[in-house]
Amino acid sequence: MIFIRYEDAPTEAIAIVDEVRAEFFPELVNVNIKIIYDLKARKSKGNLVLGRIQKTNELNRLLTRDATINEEGYDFFLYLDKIVFTHVEKKDKIRIVRHQLRHIYIDPESVKNPYKLTVPDIRDFSIEMKLNKDDERWAERVMEVAMSLYETEKESNKPAFSMS
Repeated sequence: MIFIRYEDAPTEAIAIVDEVRAEFFPELVNVNIKIIYDLKARKSKGNLVLGRIQKTNELNRLLTRDATINEEGYDFFLYLDKIVFTHVEKKDKIRIVRHQLRHIYIDPESVKNPYKLTVPDIRDFSIEMKLNKDDERWAERVMEVAMSLYETEKESNKPAFSMS
């Protein structure tokens, strides 16, 4: 049996992304984003990656063009850690998605390919601080929950006994 690392995110996750886009990023209304669940823990610099966004290339766009309304394929893939995203509260799901969408930049000067990825700047950081003032350490809290969920999963996959 082949293990497939990714699966399509369900309509509930897509609805949250659409809600975040409508409320915080109306300029992204025409950006085609494919939401994907990552079924395996991904780490970067020792930290669990709760979500990540990737700009598609020409091959990705070709392979996904039948799935989009405008037949041009997806502009970005948004990967969400399935275990985390299905176990945290909606407000934390919104925070994860909002952080990822801050990486999208639209360059109006580039007619051929206006969609870019960027690193959020100090203005974005300031906005996020204000939006998260009720729970400034939310990412650390969610990270702890995530690590606990993965540890529980790892323990449940261990054999009950050893035949040595």
